[in-house]
Amino acid sequence: SAHQVLDELSSGDNDKKKHAFQALRYLQNVCNHPKLVLNEKHPKYAKILDELNRKQQSLDSVRHSAKLLGLMQLLQECNIGASGEGSDQQLLVANQHRALIFCQSKAMLNIIEESLLKSLMPNIAYLRL
Repeated sequence: SAHQVLDELSSGDNDKKKHAFQALRYLQNVCNHPKLVLNEKHPKYAKILDELNRKQQSLDSVRHSAKLLGLMQLLQECNIGASGEGSDQQLLVANQHRALIFCQSKAMLNIIEESLLKSLMPNIAYLRL
């Protein structure tokens, strides 16, 4: 069970703890966006890129990350980054909305900025700290 694994890790040596945290970090990166783990060093990098190229897709695509799709949907539901559709009054109200986006890694912020904000939602004005 999960409790047994946690007990073993907490009572085990530091190598087991490091390995467990590395595995958790890897899973976190996969969940954020596959691009965070799929690089030239990955054993299946070339095969996956070939498959994406055959499908005319890019590894940078937002659709490879459920988190980015969810963020895009939330921003759209809040009328953040609304396109030029609707009356001027509606756009003025929509443009007054704000959002604060936090990430645990700079790499994920880079992906959000490049793959989502700049590529798919260029109407959004943002400040990155």
